[in-house]
Formats: sequence, C-alpha cells, structure tokens
Amino acid sequence: MGGNVPLGYDASEGTLVLNPVEAETVRRIFALYRELGGVRRVKEEADRLGLRTKLRVTANGTEHGGKPFARGHFYRLLSNPIYAGQIAHKGQLFPGQHPALIDDETWTAVRDRLAANAGDHRYKAKSAEPSLLAGLLVDARGERLTPSHAVKKGRRYRYYVSASLITEAGTDHAQGWRFAAREIEEAVITILADVLSSPARLLDWFGTSGMSGDQTRKIHARAARLVAALIGSPEQRSPAIRGLVEQVVVDEQTIIIKVRRGPLLDRPVSSASDAPSDGAIELTAAVSIKRRGVGTRLVLLDAQHNHPARCDPALVKAIARGRAWFDELVTGRARSLQELAKRDGISRRYIRRLVGLAFLSPQLVEAILQGRQPVELTATSLTELDLPLDWAEQHRLLTT
Repeated sequence: MGGNVPLGYDASEGTLVLNPVEAETVRRIFALYRELGGVRRVKEEADRLGLRTKLRVTANGTEHGGKPFARGHFYRLLSNPIYAGQIAHKGQLFPGQHPALIDDETWTAVRDRLAANAGDHRYKAKSAEPSLLAGLLVDARGERLTPSHAVKKGRRYRYYVSASLITEAGTDHAQGWRFAAREIEEAVITILADVLSSPARLLDWFGTSGMSGDQTRKIHARAARLVAALIGSPEQRSPAIRGLVEQVVVDEQTIIIKVRRGPLLDRPVSSASDAPSDGAIELTAAVSIKRRGVGTRLVLLDAQHNHPARCDPALVKAIARGRAWFDELVTGRARSLQELAKRDGISRRYIRRLVGLAFLSPQLVEAILQGRQPVELTATSLTELDLPLDWAEQHRLLTT
C-alpha cells in the first residue's frame, strides 16, 4: 500500500516478507520491553547491544537509516500492529496477508504494558520516581496521606504526609504522619511479595474445596507474574500495585493492606457481580515506627523474631522469575529453554539456573521474603548451587 517498509520485513510482489536478520532485532526489542518495562531502559540496552534502525538505499545509492534507535522509534515499533500480522486502515485493524513477526501473547502483553505505562504518567507528577501509594495510603482514622517532596542540595526526597500536617502546619495541634516514601513503599511491596510467593498462603485466601488443579496452577502463575512486576522497575510496580491494592492503612504498630482478589482470579477488579467472598483480603504486618520531630522512621518487623527484615530484592526477583519461567514451560506457553532465552534476550544457562529455584522449599522461600535468610545467601550464590530436590537437604545446605 506504499510507504516505507517496516524494520523486520522486505517488500516482494506487493506484499511483505520476513527479513530474518531484521526480524531478530524486532523480536529482541519486544523481549527487552517485556523484561525491562520501559522505553528508556530498552534504549539503554539496545545501544549497548548495538541495535540499529532499518538501512535503506535509494536508487542513486544514498543510504538512510542504520543508526541507533531514538526513543520515539521504540514507541512506534512496539505499537505497530503490522508485527502482529495486522493492517491498520481508517482507525480499524484488519488481518494482513503478510506473516506475523511476533506471537499474539507477546503483542498483547506489550500493548497492555504500553497502555499501563501511559496511564501511570499521571501518578508520577513530573517526578523521577512515581508515588506508588498515591491515593491508597490512609491512617487508622481514614485520613489520607498525600505525596510530597523536598529538595536538599539538589537531591529530591519523597514523602507521604497526613493532610492535617499540611492544612494545620504551624499550629500547636497539628498531628499526623510524615513517612519517607521509599521506606513505606518497600514495606508494602515486601508484604505483598511475601504472601504472593507462598503457596500455602495463597490457598488460604481461596480455600481448596471445589478448586481444580488447573485453577490452582493458574492462581500461582498469576501470583508469580505479580511478584516479578512488584520487584521490577517503577514502570512495572505502579500498575501492579494499583491493580492489586485497594487501600493501605498504617497505624502505630501495623500496616494493613487491603488486596483485591480479581487480579489472581483473572476477573475485572470492579466487577459488580463479585460475590461477598470475592471482596478485599486484609494482610496485616507488624512495624516499628519511631517519631523524629515531624518525620518518622518505619521498619517492617519479622513477626516471628521481632527484628528488622533484611529482604534482598535481587534474591526475591530471581525466585519470582524462575517460578514464572517454570510455569511457562509446564503449561506449554513456552516450548523450551531456548525459546525463552530467544524471546527474553537472556542466555539459556541463566534461565536454567533460575528455573531450578521453582523447586525451592516453601519454608525457605518464606524466610527469604521475610529477610531471614543467612547473610551469605545471595542471588548469585543460590543460582550457582546444585540445589537438591529434597527439601530437608535444601535446609541443611542453605541454613547451616
């Protein structure tokens, strides 16, 4: 139909045919976006890998393109329905006569991520980091804590502040909370990841009566994907939290997170037909809060030992990714390690190491999520071990 031939294809007899070399570049970009969650990071990695735009040669031999991608290139490429085998015409999509370059699942995932990231901009308020709990965080009286920030020596510090501290600032009776944003956001993420990564706790939420094995596997798979998003980039965390969390209540000793069931049941979170049993679930965790002037210091406590948790995000992320990849393999969504490696732009050896973490005992996973693992246990040391399948052997190897 005229116009420039997109990267990944060549023109032949009035239609598009795959260009194998360019097609690998396109697939790599889609895989990078799924892994990294944002165009800025995709550009950084694409520049490191030396990826280039399509090289075009005119009739007189002049060359155009073949240059590093700009961020605008990625937005246009990732939203181009041609790669899903479709043609856009007058605002509608029609099946094309050319071969699709990426599969439907990848196209849908990237399209949804682009839409979520675009919507997430309104929560960032021109900040380098989004306020993940904006509109969700309240105190025990129901008073909302709103995002705020201060700049000291050129550095930006984010906070969540009680409305009363803002409206009654300078008066003697002003009371409320002023939390460092990163502290309370990390506490909420740790609590959510802890429960979502625990098979026993997930089954407690839904019960086991009348639930098929296939339903249970799907719930665990969705939970693993949510964990991977929660501990991923800010672009991944914000839509995950906003889809999952209804409200976060903080008081002197606890954080209560009201969690929607919809994302795990694969149902719309605002469905009017939800039964009472499908209402929000309350997760409660103990915290230590110490006031320092108008500010506060918040520390998430290990409920069993009453000491600050030492959660290792890299270790948690390795376990979440391993479980997600394992689920794709056992359900047939991915046919092999090679297919996963090619799609995600990661070595097969690395995926094989992390897939083995899907067999880590639930008790060890829970300890890691609560930060109770030995100091020397890191993501690198864990993936380099020849992990036994016997859970008792795992405990002896990793905790003694």
